[in-house]
Amino acid sequence: MRHAVFVFCTDREKDPVAGHVLNALKTEYTLVPAGGEIDEHPVLQIPGLRDTTISIVTTDEVVTNDYARYAPIINDRFGDANVIGIVNWHEGASAPDAIFTVQTTGDLTTGTFSPIDPRITRGLLLAIESERVASGLDRFQTYLEATHWSGVKLGEPGTRLADLKPSAIDIEIGSSPADWTNPLATRVLARALLHTFDRFEEPVLSVLCMGGVHFEPSFTRATLQSREGLPIAASHVLPNHWLVADGYDRESRLVDLRSCVHSIVGGVQGIVYHDKLKAPYKRVARLLAEELCVPLLSHKKLRVAAALSR
Repeated sequence: MRHAVFVFCTDREKDPVAGHVLNALKTEYTLVPAGGEIDEHPVLQIPGLRDTTISIVTTDEVVTNDYARYAPIINDRFGDANVIGIVNWHEGASAPDAIFTVQTTGDLTTGTFSPIDPRITRGLLLAIESERVASGLDRFQTYLEATHWSGVKLGEPGTRLADLKPSAIDIEIGSSPADWTNPLATRVLARALLHTFDRFEEPVLSVLCMGGVHFEPSFTRATLQSREGLPIAASHVLPNHWLVADGYDRESRLVDLRSCVHSIVGGVQGIVYHDKLKAPYKRVARLLAEELCVPLLSHKKLRVAAALSR
């Protein structure tokens, strides 16, 4: 039985998106009590799903902002879940508007990475994109966002994200107030959550992505677009600006790249770098690929069907 837990902070002052998505979910589907409470809110489930349990958790605080409080609670109640999906918002000074994002959790500074199943990341991206297209929401785009953990912005050490044992993925709407409250966008996201596992059994080629920008379109396209051979499933995405800031041109950071790979369920069948990744970082990526006995490929080579099946 596959199990996804979706968490919503319904305090609009703390999270301007989650409450709207939860309301859309309640409008679209029947939610029933599953027993127990968190923050005095009943834990809910969506009944009637084949081979899948979807749990709905309401909190008074954004989970990412208080792992010290919520990680023990989630570990105790949902320690065997396949994924904890934290529904929230995206913003930033240079962030694009009208986006849906799927973001894995990790901290490059400390080399700490949440476990992640690339089949789930891919499933969420495909489900959101399918619902976006079906809803005619042409103004929005779906992105795989760079791996990070916003808890560090509040002064939390990056190592704390390891306190949460199940896989954690942020699922967001961004990046303006108009986008956060767009009723069609919140409905798209609500509907997509139920299809997280629709493609779970499909064989995939799992890749670790290195370089590129925070919303790197080539990595998103590799996951969303059809290709010959097995589909690509990107997991952690380590963008250029954090590889540079955290010194991933040094061989000493190989231990952290190993930790990143070990956090990926099933490992990887390839490491993909963006063409503009500079030589010292590419060299370390090559060392990792040689150690794992997997190909190291430019993002442009993902278009070549045989590249990862050699």
